[in-house]
Amino acid sequence: MVTSLVATVALLLSACQSAAPEPTQAPQPTAVESVAPSPTETTPAGDYYPFAADCAELMPDQVIFGFNPNYVLDNSAATAAASSADLVKAMEGTTCNFVNQSSQAALTISVAHLTPISTQVLQEQSAATFSSIEVGSEPGYFGTVAGCGVVQVYTGNGYWYTIAGPEVASPEDISGITAQLNNFLSAQ
Repeated sequence: MVTSLVATVALLLSACQSAAPEPTQAPQPTAVESVAPSPTETTPAGDYYPFAADCAELMPDQVIFGFNPNYVLDNSAATAAASSADLVKAMEGTTCNFVNQSSQAALTISVAHLTPISTQVLQEQSAATFSSIEVGSEPGYFGTVAGCGVVQVYTGNGYWYTIAGPEVASPEDISGITAQLNNFLSAQ
């Protein structure tokens, strides 16, 4: 499953626009030492823990309004192509998609709760693709993919969130959004 996560992340990071991704070389499997944990009710079945949150609680309207008052929640609209929405959905996480009513640009916020192994794999992929930043006190990464800004943050308590959209020009542009996510996820 971890190898498929790496392949999926590589595909998601390949383009922001709707253009078909260019063929890539298949990743070579690597051996990962695995230690089976004692079964408990908090042991995940895969490489993640399911995480469900209501978008209104995760990202209140006033926070989005502070970023840009033209954005409204619309989970039926197309997500930002550089987002991690598909991967987060596969990990039973939460994605909140906001659409700019003037430009139709998407701002996609996705959150997953990872195991330590998944965190390591995804964080290595982020480090290889984007520039390292600090978001609050959490390690993060920022870059652009075909015109879309992407911020990825790995919280100390195992959450991974991504924010992607063409209006994300820098991490500072979305500081209110990242502060809200850091506060919300630290209470989980």
